Amino acid sequence: MAEFFLNEFIVNVDVAIYQFVDSIMNPVLDVIMTFITHLGDTPGIVWWVIAAILVIPRKTRKLGILLIGGLAVASLINNVALKNLIERPRPYNLDAEVWTNAGYEYIWPNLIKQSSSWSFPSGHTSTSIGAAFAMLLGCLKNKKFLAIGIPTLILSFLIGFSRIYVHVHYPTDVIAGAVVGIVGGLIAYLLFAKLLFPKVVPVIEKKLNKKIMD
Repeated sequence: MAEFFLNEFIVNVDVAIYQFVDSIMNPVLDVIMTFITHLGDTPGIVWWVIAAILVIPRKTRKLGILLIGGLAVASLINNVALKNLIERPRPYNLDAEVWTNAGYEYIWPNLIKQSSSWSFPSGHTSTSIGAAFAMLLGCLKNKKFLAIGIPTLILSFLIGFSRIYVHVHYPTDVIAGAVVGIVGGLIAYLLFAKLLFPKVVPVIEKKLNKKIMD
């Protein structure tokens, strides 16, 4: 399926976005984007830290569980299924002639270590947006939690953009990863908010004779 991405339209989209990114690269952004991209490194360090903080207080426990659910579902769809099915090579492994024919000189900026896994879709992007989007949907029931949900979603998109910036993914990998993340986050939200919380949690609380989440 990797040959599909040699389509002229897709190559041109990747080149156009890469050219924009190349035009804004500078030493300060190099440091910032490298730091941001590492926040999403497997197993999604920043998301587990945020989840742990949210799970501890009872009033935000549901949000923490939704975040973990979105992370897990998006990871299963993206990293277990799609990457291994599509097998798109990383941009630094692509035949240089493809870039040359599109009028672009791909240069590895050497900001992070190269990955040996397949490229499409972006796992950092899908898991980050999946986690943040599932949690954001949970925040909509209590608008005061949007102060947590919106910045978290913005961070997830910054992690996605950082994958283009450090040139470890094609821009179309990140776009697809964002779509997978939104779908994964929605699936997780529906499973947890519509099934786990109203059906399973009350049974557990009854057996424990204790309220475990608001």
